[in-house]
Amino acid sequence: MLSHLLISTLKKLDRFLARITIGLIRCYQATLSPDKGLLSFFLKGRICGHEPHCSAYGLKCLQRYGFWHGLPKISDRILHCTPTMQKIYDPEYYRVVFFSSAPIGTPFLTALHQDPRFEVVGVVTQQDKPVGRGLKLTPNVIKQTALELGFEEQQIQTPRKINLETSIEGKNFYDRLQAKSPDFLVVIAYGKLMPVSLLELPTFAPINVHGSLLPQYRGASPLQSVFLDQQTHTGITVMHMDAGMDTGAIVDRLAFKLPFDRTVKTLIEKIQETGPQFLNDTLRSYAKGSLHATPQDESKSTTCQKITKHDGEIAPARDSLASIYAKYRAYALRPKIRFTHQEKTVVIESLILDADLYAAGKDQPLWDSSYRLHPAIKTLSLKPEGKKSMDRTSFKNGYLKEKKSD
Repeated sequence: MLSHLLISTLKKLDRFLARITIGLIRCYQATLSPDKGLLSFFLKGRICGHEPHCSAYGLKCLQRYGFWHGLPKISDRILHCTPTMQKIYDPEYYRVVFFSSAPIGTPFLTALHQDPRFEVVGVVTQQDKPVGRGLKLTPNVIKQTALELGFEEQQIQTPRKINLETSIEGKNFYDRLQAKSPDFLVVIAYGKLMPVSLLELPTFAPINVHGSLLPQYRGASPLQSVFLDQQTHTGITVMHMDAGMDTGAIVDRLAFKLPFDRTVKTLIEKIQETGPQFLNDTLRSYAKGSLHATPQDESKSTTCQKITKHDGEIAPARDSLASIYAKYRAYALRPKIRFTHQEKTVVIESLILDADLYAAGKDQPLWDSSYRLHPAIKTLSLKPEGKKSMDRTSFKNGYLKEKKSD
């Protein structure tokens, strides 16, 4: 009860101090301000070097953040303000248009929306698609998230074409985006190649969050490829986009380890957990000039290809455990690893290994011709076509014997 009373009192005090400070700033603007007040008649040229002016910036900060959170921002702005004729754009928050079509983008959108340093002025995603037996048009997870966050339908765009030079729809889309005056475009797994005309729109930069430590693993499947290559670490890169495929200058990178039991599913969870705050802080630092984009080292670049269903195919009695486990980790979400037994597809849903026994025998197959399992296997779950999931014992003693009798 006492804590609630204290919090309520502090909030009231915050609002009171904010109103008082706003009043003082407005008095200053009308009288003493060398840019807007009475002194502006006597002082020629621009005194405040920022746009918006420091006093206008202060008003908006107090209105947006309140007194306690707004005052440090105002103080920092004033301390870094020097008289100049050159305008320096430094808004109280940054306008962002967010592009994404995949679930990995949802926490990034949420974090940007909830961070008072940013205002998401538009969300761009893929069009609604028919789902289910009734083929009902259903929005993807990004659009659903945007609606849940309170975005209105007109703030969410789902264009088929985004290139202004090749279609009327693309030109209309460009015009709508231009009207939003974005400071940043943020692109995360959008699914379409961004035309140069769009990349030139934002005040600061078009930004892409790529799922690898560039320049390694440019392309469509960086999250999966690190597992296929049995890497021990990976990360994400915040990149200033250019016309190439993941070739833009690097703003910052966030690296983390890949434990033995991590799969692409848990890697995505790691990115969703750590990436949004990293992105927000990086955008702020980049806009402030404390971070600078660095060109990629082309001599270290590698590429990765789009995944197909056939990439998950394995031969358990011939392929090494190392290659099978690499595919299992890479394709844990899709297409999943699978093999064919008597013209029926069997999907391996779960594969948990003992790391030490794996290291000692990783060149051996998953099982031998008699279906004796590799000693490193702790858990194995399989789903034969048309059957329920089963463990290794049920698969060997039930399903295989049943197939032999057929």
